[in-house]
Amino acid sequence: MISTEIKKLSSCKKELTITIDKEELEPIREQQIKKVRRDVQIPGFRKGKAPVGLVKKTYGDHIEAYTMDAAIEAGLRDAAEKNELYIVGTPEAKKVDMTDDGALVTVIEVETYPEIDLQNYKDMELTKDVYVVTDKLVDQTIDRLRKEKAEITVVEGAAEEGHIVHMDMQELDEDGKPIAGKKYDNITVKIGEGKFDPDLEKQLIGLKSDDEKEIEKVYPEDFPQKEYAGKKERYTVKIKNIEQETLPELTDEFVKDLGENFETVEDLKKATRENLEAHYKNESENRLSADLSQALVEANPFDIPDALVQDYLDRVVEDMKRQDPKLKEDMIRQHYQNEALFSLKWAYLREAIGKEENIVVDESDEKKFFDELKEEKLVEIYKSNPQLMERIKEDIRNRKIYDFLIENSKITENEIKLD
Repeated sequence: MISTEIKKLSSCKKELTITIDKEELEPIREQQIKKVRRDVQIPGFRKGKAPVGLVKKTYGDHIEAYTMDAAIEAGLRDAAEKNELYIVGTPEAKKVDMTDDGALVTVIEVETYPEIDLQNYKDMELTKDVYVVTDKLVDQTIDRLRKEKAEITVVEGAAEEGHIVHMDMQELDEDGKPIAGKKYDNITVKIGEGKFDPDLEKQLIGLKSDDEKEIEKVYPEDFPQKEYAGKKERYTVKIKNIEQETLPELTDEFVKDLGENFETVEDLKKATRENLEAHYKNESENRLSADLSQALVEANPFDIPDALVQDYLDRVVEDMKRQDPKLKEDMIRQHYQNEALFSLKWAYLREAIGKEENIVVDESDEKKFFDELKEEKLVEIYKSNPQLMERIKEDIRNRKIYDFLIENSKITENEIKLD
């Protein structure tokens, strides 16, 4: 008989005390004797034909070691089957003893799939950002299209607001001498755009090609970054050339030239708005999904076996090294450690919720998926590939679990105007 006592150490670690009595142990020992006899060559006898007594006498220690290993493996398998333990990794015996009556007692610490005691997964309080696409954002997006078609001309005169200035810059010390390593070549600044530094941009107005000028930046005493508060920076700038960007007029002809089957400016504005709304709706859903998974993982703490984490990281390392063989494995593992933990926790937690709520994929779910797909060739490919179908079913089920969680959460909408 094989008996097992289980001591729970954590949600994914258990200590097993397995006892294998003499009657159960003897057949295992006999099996190992047969294996050793079959494989060894003893002088004076053909391979596999030496007397059993001689084999036991010559290889007794080996036989006992093999017996212990096989018995522990059998005991572990029996414990897993009878107690529905899903063991991960390769456990090792912490203790192995023989009792006076010939039974084997071993203590093994194992890692198992995590046991999740679902506590909080309904009525989660979440905030959903709802983005409102304004006319201004639509116009700005279209302006970017116009900039791609802009005409760039050289300015002969002085730089003005809106002009593009190409220049070299050299930072100076307090005595007005160049600071080594602080020379910046080929800087491009559009005056008034504010992407450079508004204070420095204004000082470029009026300069012409080949002009040189000293400009400065004075930080206020209450500047948030204390190392800059009250500090003055000085630069010399050498203007290389000045350009002007002329955007094409937004007309029906311009729209037609885009080659996107638009006929009028209104067509372009409508399509641009729809694309922006779709993009930000997706952004909103992704953020809500991330917030939900984060909140659920925090509300339902449990441990993840290290063996599963390392397996996850093994796959990440393999993928990253394939992209760039020069990457260091230890750096990859360190960088993705937290991601591995979170991803595994969320996967097991989601699965536990799905089981608890009996969320399954039925024929109607599959039909809806394929109806929305609308591409017959793709449908045929999916249906003819069992592995792809399993993946599709998993995705559908995960979506149903997510929808269930959202329906059972308290969501406050936060409107954000995009302009």
